[in-house]
Amino acid sequence: MVVEVRKLSNGPGPARPVYQHAHCCVRTFHRLIAYPGYSLFIFFIVYLQMMDLRLYFHIRTRTPLDPSLFLSNQTIQTGKSIHIFDPLPVKKIMMESMIQYVRSPIAEQVESTFHFTHYFPYISANAISYFHCFLSLISVRFFADESLCRRRIGVLIFQIRTFLDCLDGVVFRAHLQNKRYKSYYGSFGYYVDALSDILGGTCLIIGCLLHLYKQRPKRSNSNYSRSRTCSSPSISDHSSEETDLMMLNVEDEFVTRINISTNNESSTNQQLESKETIFRTLFIFSFGYSLAAMFWDRYVRAYEDLLDSRADTIQHQALQLSVLHSPLTILIFYLWRYLSALSIQDYLLVAIFMNRTWEFITKTRTLSWCILLIAAALTELHVNQIRSMFAVLIGHKG
Repeated sequence: MVVEVRKLSNGPGPARPVYQHAHCCVRTFHRLIAYPGYSLFIFFIVYLQMMDLRLYFHIRTRTPLDPSLFLSNQTIQTGKSIHIFDPLPVKKIMMESMIQYVRSPIAEQVESTFHFTHYFPYISANAISYFHCFLSLISVRFFADESLCRRRIGVLIFQIRTFLDCLDGVVFRAHLQNKRYKSYYGSFGYYVDALSDILGGTCLIIGCLLHLYKQRPKRSNSNYSRSRTCSSPSISDHSSEETDLMMLNVEDEFVTRINISTNNESSTNQQLESKETIFRTLFIFSFGYSLAAMFWDRYVRAYEDLLDSRADTIQHQALQLSVLHSPLTILIFYLWRYLSALSIQDYLLVAIFMNRTWEFITKTRTLSWCILLIAAALTELHVNQIRSMFAVLIGHKG
């Protein structure tokens, strides 16, 4: 009796039986159950992507900002509900997903529900910034440790530090009695917040560098093969030394122990990355990390001046909304959401938590640089085009 097995075809390749597809689904389901931490992480990523999709539709339908947000004496009503997409200024659009959907709403909820500034009026935003600078310095000790558990504690401490970085902005706006979500360039708090962010990123990189110095990662196979080829004369030298020692009537057992220890030490050193390579790789990564922070801050300021400024005429307001609703503008906003320094910082924290620090740094080093430079060039052209459009509008108006 011949049993015919139905098969599924996924294209020009060979067909697969139906039961193999079912078996793959069952294995995936069992893996999600066996590793609940990874399952929650996957569901969290899906949640962020769904929220980003909602953000896209809110950007396409955003109206001009409320004129009351431009007033400096507008009080904040406590106890109200938190709206993630209302209002929706440019800075919030270009902010990374973790801050917009998780940290910032929790910080605003702390202020509106527990009346933080009312019960602790003596705690200023700068005081919170100083405290999370202290947490950044503490996290270096945990990031540099050889134990994975301690490094994960360092990730937790740094996440608390990042939450406090959001809280100081909420406290600053509450003390200022201003509801507008923007960067207050030139103020003392702006420089304190910028320096605290620089210190936090520096502590994170230094902690990773010290850890990689203690536990040097293995070289890739190509580097190891090249090192073995280059070290072949040294092996012959060891054999010649062995011959010389035997000629001097040294005991065979002593010679064998020396050769084994020497070969093990040389092979171990050949398999591990040098400290110079580790330092150079971390330096290139940190330099790109710094450029991402500089570019993001520059373009947030530029788009705020162009799209979130007060419109004098109806034509000016219509042009602002037309540029904001443009798919190219939204694409650039999303690029900087994922390429900002805070996003790169969160990627690195996830890699540290999963014990994949060196793999993440080496595999994203070149790709991140290429994408970063392309995004910066595209954004620069786009900003210049918008400025020329506004200049033409002002010229016709004059």
